[in-house]
Amino acid sequence: MFYSGHPMASSGDQWDLSVDVVAVGSGIGGLSAAIAAHDAGGQVVVLEKAEKLGGVSAYSGGEVFLPNNHLQASAGVDDSPEKGRAYFEFLAAGYADAELQANLLAVGPVAARYFQEKAGVRWKLIADFPDYYYPTAPGTLKAGRYLEPELFDGKLLGQWQELSYLSPHMPNGITHDEMFAWGGFTNILEWDLGLLGKRMSRDVRSFGPAMMGYFIKAALIDRGIPAYLETPLRALIVRDGEVIGVRAERAGKAFTIRAKKGVVLAVGGYDYRPELTKYFEQVPEWHSMCQPTLEGDALVVGGEIGAALATVPPNNLGHFFGYNVPGETQAGAPLWRASWEGGFPHAIWVNRAGLRFGDESFYRDYLPKARSWSGVTQSLPNFPPFLVFDQNFRDKYGLGAFLPSMEFPDGLVARASSLRGLAEQLGIDPDGLESTVARFNGFVEEGVDRDFGRGSYPWAVMMTGDRRMKNPNLGALVKPPFYGLRLHVTSVGVNAAGLKTNQQAQVMHVRGAPIAGLYAAGNCAAPLEIGAGYQSGLANLRGMVAGYLAGRHASARPLGESR
Repeated sequence: MFYSGHPMASSGDQWDLSVDVVAVGSGIGGLSAAIAAHDAGGQVVVLEKAEKLGGVSAYSGGEVFLPNNHLQASAGVDDSPEKGRAYFEFLAAGYADAELQANLLAVGPVAARYFQEKAGVRWKLIADFPDYYYPTAPGTLKAGRYLEPELFDGKLLGQWQELSYLSPHMPNGITHDEMFAWGGFTNILEWDLGLLGKRMSRDVRSFGPAMMGYFIKAALIDRGIPAYLETPLRALIVRDGEVIGVRAERAGKAFTIRAKKGVVLAVGGYDYRPELTKYFEQVPEWHSMCQPTLEGDALVVGGEIGAALATVPPNNLGHFFGYNVPGETQAGAPLWRASWEGGFPHAIWVNRAGLRFGDESFYRDYLPKARSWSGVTQSLPNFPPFLVFDQNFRDKYGLGAFLPSMEFPDGLVARASSLRGLAEQLGIDPDGLESTVARFNGFVEEGVDRDFGRGSYPWAVMMTGDRRMKNPNLGALVKPPFYGLRLHVTSVGVNAAGLKTNQQAQVMHVRGAPIAGLYAAGNCAAPLEIGAGYQSGLANLRGMVAGYLAGRHASARPLGESR
């Protein structure tokens, strides 16, 4: 049930718990707020709707994309505020709030250093990992802006070790640097699987689980901040226009908490609330790689008290196209996986006409094109996309968790001895597919994709390329049998709409003033700092910065402050 009832003032001030700051959500936004508020002298509690800690951040690659970060100087990276601003303005395409964008760039380095020095988060630079649009966009760098966590020992979490998320999407136990040194996703058979197995058996964490391991340890172990799992937020409690607490639910019963200084909403977006994805994301379907707790709770409880919403164009944010392996679930919901395979050699994406429509290795190119609308046919000509590959692909590369030697489960892929037969199974125009593959194979011989420039972005080469090939992202489709599957919209939890916030992460009222005592961080806050574009690591950066600002501001906020 999404409607939580009208916000209320507490009757006779009878509370189950009283603290200074309530952090709702245990991803990087919520725990950054909890740590910052605690360090500023506040008494803090963390509420988490799910059965485990870490939120969407734990499912991520653990990247924080940060120009002018504190590790660049010692690594000899030449960056500047001007370069960072130029790149962010390019990404935003005019849709960012200039003050919020400047604030993100200015506070990001401060917050990253703070959590390293004061909270023990061990950041490292990902070597040789370029910005998405390097070298074509203004302000881009070849490397040095991606932070990731050093490996983390899960045993350091004590009682929270089994109550914190691992990621079903990332190979736990290796760093980006190791993965790229071993050849990346297209060379998985040559990875040091023995080392990987040893680390996994010892619960040595990497990527998102490592990042959140550091934050969980800093908040719950080192600072002793209490956390309540399986405790969903139901309403904000308001008195005289000020948020003074929350009504949550524990074991089916109301659980009211007094928040003397503030409530920080860091509950993620709305991936599992279809009416909101329909309104704000504007595609015919929406599935998620994330936990099924993302039900738009912040928008519901904020809307009840007059919180303003804001949105940016959804065309080119942080989502992919992917698939669900029959039978794979998480918390009772289908587990959706992103498809990177279209950028691998010996694979392409096509639409129903059998035509390619973008650079399959670079999702910044294909996302907007997949959404392209025809006003003549009143349809999306490039939706849905289909992944098509041949036996060469099957012999060399994996599909999701299925290595070349593993059989696909029934219902995952179609298979045929000819491209025409495959097209007929998938509902693709056979003539179009045959013509497209013939043209593509000609590009492979030349080593240049003359239609869409596939293989021209260094980031895409590192993520989906096979460096043993003439063009790492090109390989001919010539060896039968041929395989294919329909792809679906697959979100990573980065939504286009959210609560409108100011430079202190305060939630704004529809009449234009901040709502006293209410803050938002992470994906439940509108991404007005980044506007119409995305770069991996920005969601974690936004959450960390807004949480840091919210925790510090709430702890210093005078009691009784009103709108």
